Amino acid sequence: MQIRAGACNRGNAVTVNPVQGQINQCYILYDGDVVGQVESEWFSVDYWRTRSAVVGQAQGRGTAWFISYQQQQWVLRNYRRGGQMAPLLGDRYLWTGLENSRAWREWRLLARLAGEGLPVAAPVAAQLCRRGIFYSAQLITVRLSQTRSLAQALRQGHLDSRSWQGLGRTLKQFHLHGVCHADLNAHNILLGEGNRLYLIDFDRATLRAPGAWQQANLLRLRRSLYKLSKQHHTTFYFNELNFATLLQSYADYSGTG
Repeated sequence: MQIRAGACNRGNAVTVNPVQGQINQCYILYDGDVVGQVESEWFSVDYWRTRSAVVGQAQGRGTAWFISYQQQQWVLRNYRRGGQMAPLLGDRYLWTGLENSRAWREWRLLARLAGEGLPVAAPVAAQLCRRGIFYSAQLITVRLSQTRSLAQALRQGHLDSRSWQGLGRTLKQFHLHGVCHADLNAHNILLGEGNRLYLIDFDRATLRAPGAWQQANLLRLRRSLYKLSKQHHTTFYFNELNFATLLQSYADYSGTG
């Protein structure tokens, strides 16, 4: 396998070159400008452990593994179910076609959003392995280094009004592109250096015309913040004025400047 330099940057946009292949019953989709060839073993954390390439992890519905390889930093995630079906099906999903799969839809959406210059983690590779009427899948994305989640930041201290304004503008930017994030919460917003903001985890995200979903997205984030505030009590630095600042910035932003 051969790794080449990172994807081509044009301003904030990242050009992604989709290449698709197949190994036995497993299908692979990857960025041909970043990865020369992908092996199926890449999608197993044990493969990277034996090479001492796992440098960290993050917990969510499942575990996201941080991988270091040839001066590149990646995140490996296995698709896992949540809710009532999780104990029964775990990481298995009903097969309805390659392009309908969770992994392919998220990879292609990330490629599109990165190409439009939106602050997301660019996709590296995805794998889908079919077993009868079910499939399991994994996704590798570029790791956004020197970041912390909004939830982590608010457990450490207050964010100033400029940060909340920046978050409002960022969310409006995604909404102006029609991006409906299926799970907009404080864990899926990352804060980076220079007040850079990112959204992550676009599983089940969709592109839509303007509508009530935009307000529902914002309310989902608000519920997430209040839930964390109740859990951590005096060690979570969030109040209604913070969210009012976000909403005002969201309302004022027109997509220019």
